[in-house]
Amino acid sequence: MAAYQRNFIMLDLIDLDVPELGYTRFISAWLYQGTEANFLVDPGPACTTRMLFDELDRRGIRRLDWVFLTHIHMDHSGGIGHVVRRFPEAKVVCHEKAVQHLVDPERLWEGSLKILGNVAEVYGKILPVPPENIVTAGEIPFEGGVRVIPTPGHAAHHQCFAGKDFFFCGEVFGIFHELDDSIYLRPATPPVFVLEDFLTSMDAVTPFLDRPLCFSHYGRWFDGLQILETARAQLLLWVEVVNRHRTHNEHPDIQAIIDDLTAADPVYARKKHLPPQILKRENFFSINTIRGMLQYLEKKDG
Repeated sequence: MAAYQRNFIMLDLIDLDVPELGYTRFISAWLYQGTEANFLVDPGPACTTRMLFDELDRRGIRRLDWVFLTHIHMDHSGGIGHVVRRFPEAKVVCHEKAVQHLVDPERLWEGSLKILGNVAEVYGKILPVPPENIVTAGEIPFEGGVRVIPTPGHAAHHQCFAGKDFFFCGEVFGIFHELDDSIYLRPATPPVFVLEDFLTSMDAVTPFLDRPLCFSHYGRWFDGLQILETARAQLLLWVEVVNRHRTHNEHPDIQAIIDDLTAADPVYARKKHLPPQILKRENFFSINTIRGMLQYLEKKDG
């Protein structure tokens, strides 16, 4: 866990490990404790809410004013219904396209089961959020304001949050890990991926990269322009490599694509420095990233 303090503000990363899936240093929630309000960003799946509540108790949190959702994939917001039951005063800030799924999560749950299978079962059942707790707004008015920036790409309902001392970037730049003397990044482009939306979203957040970046997956980094330049170039490179394989093979070999990407992308190649369990997870999710790109390219060509 890491803390960042400035002007009586504390920003804390709370690890939400899922040992049943071997997920460590992957799912996390951000807790902001300020002079006027407390808030969470992405409370995680239902299966980790007990862990989350224990950490909030340990920090003396008795009230949550806001919960910000970068998007409603289960690993980010599957536990939001549980959180609102524990903190009924909390207002949940989400994209307008996410509202119906929070109020009635049955379709989201069924879709997650279909796509994720056992992973969804482990994440746990999604509980509904009362409509009166949900807010869709451009700016949240406290302590200088929190700006909400729509950033479709990773998901149509994805958004980022910027304040004077932080920028919660969700997965607009993909998956991040800090290494001993460098960084690791990987695009996060599950189906349905649209390249143009992803690039536009990166452009939209450029004005907010002068403050600490708080990633959903995983950690914090203080050089936002480095991340932007690296992530943008990486995304374009991956689409180029995937398209090359698709052009030459009617049924592209996913492992061959991964091998070529590892050779062509030095930032992705740093995965060899990740702990074995995290490397295994990254290899698995790289497949989903590539499938999203293949689907996009096939649809684009008609």
